[in-house]
Order: sequence, then C-alpha cells, then structure tokens
Amino acid sequence: MRAVADVRGEEGVALLMAVVAILLLSVVVLDTRSGVDLFERLAYSRAQEIQTDYLARSGLTLIQAALEEDGMEVDSFSDDWAAANDIGAVPVGDIGWVTAVVEDEDGKLDVNRLVDQSGEIDGVAAARLWTLLVSLGLEDDRADEIVSSLIDWIDEDGIAEPGGAEDPHYAGLPKPYPISNSRIRTVGEMALVKGIGPILLSHGEKDIPPLRRLITVYGDPSGLININTAPVEVLMSLTPDNVDGVNYFIDRDLAQEIVRIRQEAPFESKTELKGRVMDFHEDLYNQVAPLIDVKSSHFSARVLGETESSSNRASGVFQREADGQVRLVYYRGF
Repeated sequence: MRAVADVRGEEGVALLMAVVAILLLSVVVLDTRSGVDLFERLAYSRAQEIQTDYLARSGLTLIQAALEEDGMEVDSFSDDWAAANDIGAVPVGDIGWVTAVVEDEDGKLDVNRLVDQSGEIDGVAAARLWTLLVSLGLEDDRADEIVSSLIDWIDEDGIAEPGGAEDPHYAGLPKPYPISNSRIRTVGEMALVKGIGPILLSHGEKDIPPLRRLITVYGDPSGLININTAPVEVLMSLTPDNVDGVNYFIDRDLAQEIVRIRQEAPFESKTELKGRVMDFHEDLYNQVAPLIDVKSSHFSARVLGETESSSNRASGVFQREADGQVRLVYYRGF
C-alpha cells in the first residue's frame, strides 16, 4: 500500500510540475513581445550613448586639427581654435550636435610653480596667486589658506604652512584620502585641496567665478602668461603689491584696457603693450616683460556630444610642440 501511495504521490508531483511548466511557458510566450520591446529599447539607448561618445571625441579631434593648422607666433581668441566658443551647437549630419569650449591654459596661473624644481617655495608665485584670489573677492584669510594648502599639497615635506594642511588634516576627514606631496597632475585634483573644493573650482561661489578659468596645472614650461588670452585678474596678478621691487602695478582699470585693446586686434608682440596701451609706463613694461608672451603651448577643451535622447562629454588638454605638432596629453570621457 505504501508503494502504491508513493507512486501516486510522485505522479501527482509530476502532474503539478507539468502544469506549472505550461503556465510559465504561457507567460513567456505572452510576454515575448514586451521582452523584445525592452531589448530594442536597451539596444537603442546603448547605440545613442555610443553615438554621443563618438560625437564628443570627434569634437576634440576637430579642435586638435584647428590647433595644428593655426600659426604658432601669435595665439588669441580671434584664432580658429577659439571659434568654438562662439558658434554654439554644431549639427553633425542627421546624427546630433557638438558643442565645445576651448581655453588657453597659458592665459592662466600655473599653481605647480608655487614649488620650484628644487622643492623650495617660490615666494613670487605665491604672491601672484594670492593677489589673484583677493582680486576675485576672496577674503585674505581664505586666500592665505588656499595658497598655503596648495604648497603643502605639492611639496614633499610633512610640515604644514600657516593655514595650510598636511596628511593629518586629510586623514581626519569623514572620507579620508592621502595628500599627494607632488606636482598636481590634473585641474580636477585641486578640488581635493583644503580651501578649494569642487564648488569653488568648477562652479564658483556667489560672485566669485570658477577658479579653473584662472588657474591651471598645464601652463607654459617657462611660466609665461599670454597677454592675448589672460583674464583681467591674471593680468593684475603679474604685479603683486606684496613683493619687493614691484614699483608699478597693473590695476583693474589698466588690465581692462589691455583686454579692450586686444579685442580690437591681438598683440603681435609683447612690446606692443608700450605702444598701444595708453599710460603703460616703460618701467612697468620692464617689470612684466620677463613674465609675458603672445603665444601659447597648452590648450584645454570641453566637448558635449548630443542626440535627441542622449549626451556624452569629453575633456582634453592639448600640448603644442616646438615643431607645431599637437598631441593630446589628457583625456577624460564622461
């Protein structure tokens, strides 16, 4: 009797499993169309992402080509590489659009110059950066903190500058991270430095513009500033008033006059400052002449690739070599 019951029990289980299998198969068959639709939507979305990724990359390629074709003697916002800043979204066939912003990194202050090759603090570079920060509207104490913290981030010792920060500060943060103690490799890395942060660096605070528009880590190897592209505050920082031997100054009015005149026609040589800018004193020129140029070697670009349903961004930094060749030294897609 037990054997018969076991057999009947097994038959019942088998029948139940068969019914369940039929029901599941019915659900699969009925849902096939929606499954195909989902797959199609996923495939289409992925295709759109790939398209926008390549649109953004193609924008960087076009900017690189414009830099290679551009003359090397003078760089200004009237050159082809800067045209992207004014033309807005450019349609690419029937695929989508590309929008780009190109900046001259040699028109900005290079923060890596705060510490020289021998590991010593460059007091003049520190004074120039402090002057820049204060001219933007930052309080003196905040400017001190940023300059000192950048020095601590770059130098190799473990001794914090007044107002700065070394490893203990960063180790004690809610999400700790180590200090670099070396040259800053990317602009984004500066967001990690005490006193700066991602908001001030990339978006600005209140009336203060984003610092990345004014400071860089990709400047000219000689530290020269391009007077055809430097913002007003960078021009003012060329003559910091807390450095011995600086007797003449580029104040805001004079810096704005330089910008106005170069908009009429770029400076073909730095000596034109004396001839074209009214009241540009000979002694002032002698002070700034070793610090300035009218050509550049580093350019950055941010490109947005878009379709009707997707978008992708790409950032790149280009370095122009002495022979005119332009190479991509930094790339990030996101």
